Amino acid sequence: MKIDGDLAELMGIHIGDGCISVNDRYSEYYLGGDLTQEKEYHDTWVGPLFNKTIMIPLFNKKVVYKEHPKVGVYGFYIFNKELVGFFNKLGIKSGSKINVRIPESIMNDEKLSKRFLRGLYDTDGTIYFNKNYSAKNPIHNRPKIKMDSVSKGLIDDVSKLLVNLKLDPRPRKVYQGKRNKNPAYGVIIDKISRVKLFLKIIGFKNSKHYTKWAIFKKQGFCPPHTSLQQRKEILVNQKNNAPPHTKVWGLNGVCFLDAQSATPH
Repeated sequence: MKIDGDLAELMGIHIGDGCISVNDRYSEYYLGGDLTQEKEYHDTWVGPLFNKTIMIPLFNKKVVYKEHPKVGVYGFYIFNKELVGFFNKLGIKSGSKINVRIPESIMNDEKLSKRFLRGLYDTDGTIYFNKNYSAKNPIHNRPKIKMDSVSKGLIDDVSKLLVNLKLDPRPRKVYQGKRNKNPAYGVIIDKISRVKLFLKIIGFKNSKHYTKWAIFKKQGFCPPHTSLQQRKEILVNQKNNAPPHTKVWGLNGVCFLDAQSATPH
């Protein structure tokens, strides 16, 4: 099956936040995210991309998202054997992700790997800011980008791609977690020059992530433990205090203050 950039990104999104369940009675596909922090990302990017790349060509219809407030989830379920078979042909199987790997078609193509990594990091990665404790007045101004997974193979594959892109990743200490939980493996980018390079060549489409970087770029640090809405308010205030005609832009040319206008390209 021919894989283009859009499909590669969707594969990364699926490995991050998707699920395939198959039994004798049904074949189910699910994709979703956090109701409060990722609804915008799905409405303005993932949903349109999934429709354009998969749903309309295959079924001439669009996905229908639903809110699940009790569990804080926003996503869609599709019971369709053909859709599950489509992902199986891409090398994405049902069941646990503990042994998930990145398909060779992605590993061997730099352009596809960048799009795949964006989808994976948008859903399963994060950017955060540590304090600089060597300063007289420590603030959260040391950016780091990390990825964790219960699949050691996935982290090994991600690390290999990051090395190929000269992003100088380093492994994170294995975290065992609570009793009966699988250990979590991780990889981190913590040199600011490499964080900037990651954002330049891969970037984020998820406003949960790129609003943090927008604040950091504007004020030199990003406060911890803020919600997406709080970060938007910070940036709106910055915009209101900025010179006329100044806009606050997210990554990849998206003005997140008007995120509804963002469409897949």
